[in-house]
Amino acid sequence: MSVDPHLGTIEKWVSAGIRQVASMTELHEVFPAAYQEVAAAVTAAGAHLIGPAYACYFGPPTDVVDVEIGFGIDRMADVSGVTVTSHPAAEAAIGTHVGPYEGLAGSYAEFTPWLESQQCELRDHMFEFYDSPPDTDPSQTVTRLVFPLA
Repeated sequence: MSVDPHLGTIEKWVSAGIRQVASMTELHEVFPAAYQEVAAAVTAAGAHLIGPAYACYFGPPTDVVDVEIGFGIDRMADVSGVTVTSHPAAEAAIGTHVGPYEGLAGSYAEFTPWLESQQCELRDHMFEFYDSPPDTDPSQTVTRLVFPLA
């Protein structure tokens, strides 16, 4: 496994998501419900989902995580019950995980020493972008690990 760590630029984008605090053991239940709620609210507001699904984690993960779950959308919009954010282009430390979500911990374990060796100053949040469609074979699922630089 190789996460292909590198520094790069994340293009500007608009997100629509729901932020919540959940235990790590509940995340597999929290994600589907959040995605369904965000997709319905965005559609009802007349906006369109355009980007990959994402999770934005605030602070280091423990047994409990503070996470925003949602999608990239086509424009700023007033979406009821959902936080819509315009993200500027940003430099970031980026890695790629290929395989089932259950293997993400191994990719983070590989990525973290490289990240520390770069001595980058990071922001207080990081993203996972789920670049593969939901029906992708789990062994081929692509997840981008993105740590915006301060």
